[in-house]
Amino acid sequence: MRTGIGDTATERATVANGASLILGHVIDTDGVRAVCSFRREALVSTRQGVAHEKLAATSIGGLVKIAVGDFLLIGTLGELRLDRANSELVQAEVEFMGEGPIGPAGTLGSFRRGVSIYPHPGDAVRLAEEADFAEIFAPPALPHIMFGTVYPTETIRAPILYDRLLGRHFAILGSSGTGKSTTVSLLLHQIMNAAPHAHILILDPHGEYSHAFGTKAKVWDVDNLQLPYWAMNLEEHCEAFVTSSADEAAVDRNILAKCLQKARSRNVRISEASKVTADTPVAYQLADLLLALEEEAGKLEKIADSSRYTLLRLTIEQYFSDQRYGFIFNADYAGNSLEQLLGDVLRIPEAGQPISIIDIAGVPTELVNAVVSTIARLVLDFAIRSPRDNKIPTLLLCEEAHRYLPRVATTHTAGVRRQLERIAREGRKYGVCLGVVSQRPSELSETVLSQCGTMISMRLNNVDDQLQLKATMAEGARSLVGVISALANQECIITGDGVPVPMRVHVDTVAADSKPASEDQMFSVKWNDASAGAEQLEA
Repeated sequence: MRTGIGDTATERATVANGASLILGHVIDTDGVRAVCSFRREALVSTRQGVAHEKLAATSIGGLVKIAVGDFLLIGTLGELRLDRANSELVQAEVEFMGEGPIGPAGTLGSFRRGVSIYPHPGDAVRLAEEADFAEIFAPPALPHIMFGTVYPTETIRAPILYDRLLGRHFAILGSSGTGKSTTVSLLLHQIMNAAPHAHILILDPHGEYSHAFGTKAKVWDVDNLQLPYWAMNLEEHCEAFVTSSADEAAVDRNILAKCLQKARSRNVRISEASKVTADTPVAYQLADLLLALEEEAGKLEKIADSSRYTLLRLTIEQYFSDQRYGFIFNADYAGNSLEQLLGDVLRIPEAGQPISIIDIAGVPTELVNAVVSTIARLVLDFAIRSPRDNKIPTLLLCEEAHRYLPRVATTHTAGVRRQLERIAREGRKYGVCLGVVSQRPSELSETVLSQCGTMISMRLNNVDDQLQLKATMAEGARSLVGVISALANQECIITGDGVPVPMRVHVDTVAADSKPASEDQMFSVKWNDASAGAEQLEA
């Protein structure tokens, strides 16, 4: 008896011989996906006797296989809908993932990404089996770490190829409270276990990572970081000192450029002062900058015209006299060396502390962008100038990256976005990896997202964020976006160069002493405790 899509007697015989049940057949296909017709009875039967946590393997995100000659084509279920003309049939969309030869047991003998053969209408479709999963997600013979368990299996581990992950930038995305920081901690701990002499720099806006890495990390904050003011380029100086707007800002920028160049050229160690520009990383004395402003103001014929010079001088003096800015605007730092600064923040030598955490939670808001811009620029410039055969690969991880890398740049974010986008475009050539962590991919720079070779996405609740993530994914992975909003905590979707194939992963549990201090405050506990006292206000 025929059902219109397959011979059930033949299917029963096939199952008896050890092969999985035929769900249905291909009815349409193109270069990236196939439209299939499944028997609803066969689809429902796949759930019988299956544990609750494995039900996902039979629905959206589940893997199916299609025999094409001596090969099995593997695809992902992306959509299921009832056939309106025949309620006994279900139409399904299958997005192609890869292929491999059929082994002796009828399952995959090996697996590779990409498709070189395509099915014909009428070819049978079956669910992938446990043995198929083992081949699909088997780590290649490349350096890798195990990050979790492939969903919905209980035993098949999820490999991350960390050379490819770090060599082509990556992003960790997810709504607030989904575990991004904990995932970052797990990833870095696993990488350090595999490569203990790493050089990792974390920009930490909330001061939460020092708890996660203990003695493996050196923490820098406004109390012990000495970022010499003269290391800033002209744009970063303007970010700090130029407070005017519109046309006046352009005038102030020109004034500062001329005076900064004069101050730098007065460095006694400079042999060719004529080659020094406002951007040249040459130390200068605060007194020389103030003197240059006075000299330029004195050349003006009208006293009224000197007001811009006076305002700039007062602003600069204010920064150098305010102790909140002492970690950068300190006249004593004129003798500090960039070699010492880079050695400290890049962990050269690493000295048992491969991670450097810059806690910018205490940095005044008006200086955060200038600080991040300066650090990012120095890291890339150092990598560019290092001998090609002696590069020191570095990971620069930006938490809350949408703060520094907004999709639409403002006056205050243009400089820092420019430096981080520069790393995204050029860093790979010089061994600088950019890792971005954000809860709002729709608000992130498109340039940076497009350069991220690997995406690790936790649950995303916002529709715009889901659409942005889908737009950045390669063919073969977009069907997984459909489950992004339904992921549980400690689950993620990983796609891109850093994994053998796109996968849904149940992330490993992180030890308590390796978790960032990012837990939400418990109002129900705190507001039932009367311990808050006046002494806390003294802080």
